[in-house]
Order: sequence, then structure tokens, then C-alpha cells
Amino acid sequence: MILQEEIRMSRKEVDQITLFESIKKAEITQKKAAEFLGLTREQVCRKFKKYKQGGPETLAHRGRGRQSNRKISDLTLKKIKNLLMTTYKGFGPTFAAEKLLEYHSIKIDHETLRRLMIKWDIWYVRRKKKERHVWRERKHCFGEMLQVDGSYHKWFNDSYSTLLALIDDATGKVELMFADQETIQSLSEITKTYIKKHGIPRKLYTDRGKVFKVNIHNAKGKKKTQYERMCDELGIEFSHAYSPQAKGRVERLFGTLQDRLCKELSLQGIKTIEQANKFLKERYMSLHNERFGKKPYNNLDLHRPFSDYDLDSIFCIKEKRILNNDYTIRYNNRWFQLEKKQSVTLQSRATITVLRAFDGTIRLKFKDNKLLFKEIFKEKELPRQEKLIENTSDKRVYGHPPKKNHPWRSLGSLTKRIKKCDISIELKK
Repeated sequence: MILQEEIRMSRKEVDQITLFESIKKAEITQKKAAEFLGLTREQVCRKFKKYKQGGPETLAHRGRGRQSNRKISDLTLKKIKNLLMTTYKGFGPTFAAEKLLEYHSIKIDHETLRRLMIKWDIWYVRRKKKERHVWRERKHCFGEMLQVDGSYHKWFNDSYSTLLALIDDATGKVELMFADQETIQSLSEITKTYIKKHGIPRKLYTDRGKVFKVNIHNAKGKKKTQYERMCDELGIEFSHAYSPQAKGRVERLFGTLQDRLCKELSLQGIKTIEQANKFLKERYMSLHNERFGKKPYNNLDLHRPFSDYDLDSIFCIKEKRILNNDYTIRYNNRWFQLEKKQSVTLQSRATITVLRAFDGTIRLKFKDNKLLFKEIFKEKELPRQEKLIENTSDKRVYGHPPKKNHPWRSLGSLTKRIKKCDISIELKK
């Protein structure tokens, strides 16, 4: 008994039999048949050669009914599911696929993993909201504009900290640093680190936080924060955004980092800011810039060299003080005495610039000239005592007594002159 093999063909493949029979009978040319089938003439020629040798069976797809060569084994799928439920719990499909390849040598496409995660109820389809905004083209050159911001979030160890970020608008390359808060000290540190790496950028784009802008209506743009003053001394143009969407580049960066960086820090077992900054510097930033960096439209680098600037004198707190007649100044309840010999002539009431570094070091300058000084300790002034005046009634009274012709005195004498009627006489009647 001869067993016949069952061959499965699609509707489209069955319809092709008629055309190839017509070609075989010379009722239609191969060129015309190619037009009907939507194929090239070469494809029809190859299929017709197989059709003459093997008949209609050759039109069926040869992979139908067979197992795919790229199919993932059940054992590997079970291992992937176990890792997604334990080690990589909460990871997105793209990030999880990267970590499976990096740490477990399991190569799987992120879209395939997405479908598997949806099937296993680990991942849910999220509908994107339609947002209307005006699209802004990226800057064309590296160093043309940087966006600066900080994100206060539970980055590691289930405790809040701030991640500061500088992102180049043209290339998307970032400089990252962890700190307790978004302060002038932390911003100065990350900006100084960036300048030493790449140079001085042309422009900074920030929000209107208190570190970046003096938000007083009466200031009229004349007052500047310490960070604005630093950028002004370096010749960096400063601009403020009036909505989060305006600085969308850095906002989307924090969205990416809150998804990926938090899990990276968790995998590394990082629990302190010092460990996190070391991980950013030695490993993560280079990987992030390689993964998400863009090629600029123009290869011109607009960063300026910083060799002509004294960065230590710029990245510090600067305040003005008036020189007293005894050539001393007072700063934060501390007294400083200027030396007699100076490189510049000084007069009393001169304006002295106090430079306070973030480590507490004090320097004094007068018109860019360094001054020699020493700290002195004055005795505490005694509080002023109120002046006491004795009155005729032997009672201590503060201040001056009113004059005789004062309205208060005249009002008192007038009340004494008014005679009260005798009510007892009226009652006797």
C-alpha cells in the first residue's frame, strides 16, 4: 500500500497552477504571467522550471509545516520567563533583551520578547497619548547648546537623591552626576567637569528654578544668580524655558534614565552617591552615549578652550563688601584685616570682592588684584541699653515726657473742668 503525502497549499498558490499550465501550453508568455503574479520575469522563470519537473507540488512553500530554524527551545523560554519574573522584574522588553544577551548570552529580538511578555501577562500594551507641540530641529553643531536640569527621584537604595544632567542638543551626549540636592555647588561641579572634558559651550538652556533665575518681579532682569554670573564670566549665553515641553530633550532623557539607570544601579548593588558617581564615570556614561548618541548635521565643534580662564576663581561664591576705615571687612560674622603692603592702592570705602570656595576657603580681590589679609577676632559688642528718665512720681518711664502744651495734656485738663451733676439731690426730691 502506497502512502500519499499530504501537501498544503494556500489559495494564492492554487491559483498559480492555472497560469503555469497556460505557460506550459504556450497560451501566455512568462513576461505576461509575471505581470499577473506581481513577480519579476526571472522569478517566474525559476518557478516554471521547477513546475515542469515536479508539477504543482513545487508551487507550495517548502517551509510550510516545518519547524522554524530560529525557533527558541522550550528550555530557553522557561529560563527567560524565570529571569523576567525574578532578576529582571519590571524591565521593559528592549532593556531586558539587552541584559539577557549581556549577562546570559541569550540572543532574542526585543519585539519577540515583547510578544512573549504580553502572552505571559508580564507586559501590557500602553496606548500613547496624542500630544500637540511645535517640533524644533536639533542644533547642527556639537557644543552649540546644552540643556541643563536635575531630577529628584528614588534612584537607588529606595532613597531620594538628585541626578544632574547636561545633554548636548546636537548629539545627545550627556554628562551625569548624582548629588543630594540641585544646588549651586553641585551644578558648578558638573559644569566644571564638562568644561574640562569638552571645552566651553556656546549656550545653556535651563528652566526657571531658583538656582538658574532670580524670580523677583521688581528685579527687572538686573539681578543674577551665582550660576548665571559664572556663565556670564565664561561668555556662555544663558536662556530660560517657560514650559517642560520647551526643554523636552532633557525631560525625555530623565524618562529613559528612570527606566534604565535605576535597574542598572540595582543590578550593581549600589547604595551610596559616591558608588553611583563612580559607576557613571567609569562605565555607564560611555555606554549611554554610544547607545543613544546622534551624529550631528555638521562636524564643526563649537566648544571654546578654557585655558585662558581661572576656573577656580569663577566657580565659587562671589559677594561685595565695603572696606572700613580701619581697613577691615566683615563677611558672614567674620572679620578680615588687610595687610599694609598690597599690589594695588586701596582707600577706605572701596568695594572688595569676597571669593568663597565651596570648601570654605576665602580669597579677597580688588579689581582683579589679589589682596593679602588675615582673619582677626573682635570682642563682641555689648547690647545697647535703653535711656531711663525719672518722673516726679518716682516711676521709671521710657522715652521723653510730653510738653505742657501737648494735646494730650490739654485734653486731660479739659476733662477736669467738667463738673458732674449731683444725682443725690435729684433723688431726694
